[in-house]
Amino acid sequence: MTQQSSGAPRFARIGLAAILIAFCALATLQSLATRLQWGPDEPGHIIYVESLALDGRFPTLTHGEEENAYLPGAARTHESHQPPLYYALAALVWRAFRGLLDQMVTFTDQTGAQQRFVAPGPVRPVRLLSVVFGATALLLIWATARTVFPGRPEIWLSGTALIAFTPMFTYVSGVINNDSLLTVAFAATAWSWARMLRFGARTKDLLLLGALLGLAMNVKETAIALVPLSLLVVGLEPGAQTWPRRLRNAAAVLAITVAIAAWWSVRKWLIYGSPFVYPYIYPLLGLPEEQRAVLLSALPERIFQFAFVPADVVARHLDVALLTRFLVCLVALAAGGLVLALARRKQSPMPRYEAVCLIVWVATALVVLLGLLRNVMTVDWRMGTSGGRYLVCVLPLLALTAAKGLDALFGEGRWARLGLALVCLLMLALNVLTILATAAEYGTL
Repeated sequence: MTQQSSGAPRFARIGLAAILIAFCALATLQSLATRLQWGPDEPGHIIYVESLALDGRFPTLTHGEEENAYLPGAARTHESHQPPLYYALAALVWRAFRGLLDQMVTFTDQTGAQQRFVAPGPVRPVRLLSVVFGATALLLIWATARTVFPGRPEIWLSGTALIAFTPMFTYVSGVINNDSLLTVAFAATAWSWARMLRFGARTKDLLLLGALLGLAMNVKETAIALVPLSLLVVGLEPGAQTWPRRLRNAAAVLAITVAIAAWWSVRKWLIYGSPFVYPYIYPLLGLPEEQRAVLLSALPERIFQFAFVPADVVARHLDVALLTRFLVCLVALAAGGLVLALARRKQSPMPRYEAVCLIVWVATALVVLLGLLRNVMTVDWRMGTSGGRYLVCVLPLLALTAAKGLDALFGEGRWARLGLALVCLLMLALNVLTILATAAEYGTL
């Protein structure tokens, strides 16, 4: 098979530029609206970055946020079990801006008392690194869309816009958190899958996929979800005609992944006696039955809400229940359109690589979701209270899936394009409302 070399239409390139500019503006505003050190686990992430930047060492693992502290040469944080790639990149930015003055943050808490704390000067620039990672993820998703849906610029644009304007994606792209780089890793891997499924896997494609998986595992252990799906893609790509060849290709990808990623697990095993270390062990299964039942009943809604919106931040200023109904309807429409597209494969043939990509994207989200549920049940039940944000890494894949479903639902022609544009504008409006609600909650902008 030959690879397409034709460029995107001019209007599509202009549309992509507009989406990127809008996203960078939204993510920067969201970063300014979110009080410093108030992002998810942000103080712990900051200590990790600061320790690498100023001391050149990994911080010590703590088992409670109250134990976290940056002390020169003796930093400690509950986040130190995380792989280091994001923190190493963030440390480079921290060192570049270490001369910035610290900022005094003053606010009124819910009791009406005045509170204040000092935030290190480099926090703002390091936050902006997440904006860069978010924009990178958008470019990768655009490239993936062009590969899977050739000649369909409305899907390229709507898929990219849907993820760019999803409030949780913008929120995570505005704080110090390794999920922003993890999203890049997932998007890059999806692009690699798309190329292999459409054009076949050459040696350099296998090397690239193995390297991407290894690097992803150095960002966050959630990336292990990419490994079985990648092996499936290697088994399904059209370039390998025999099973022995497919098995050799899968072994090569797995070997490269292990060569790049295994060192972190070995390090944890040597230090902690196990490659599987988490600072908190509060399993849901260990709670009293009545409390467990209440939490389990609320879990699906909480995960769904936090996959799209930072609900805990905006709850006092937006009708979260109404937003949830809107998002449920949107997801239902996209899913219905996707089923319709698959059902129409005989009338409107869908290329095999496109169908496989859609299935693999959804399967990736399900694997990450199952991992989250497993952690809630057996590791830390509190991950379920805002656990949907752990799905932000698969939002780009789900956005492309939704764009395909909505495109199939709306049909072809001008009205279909208008329908996709309307959905994207509604998500943009929701994003702006989320930023305003965040600013109102924290008294910032």
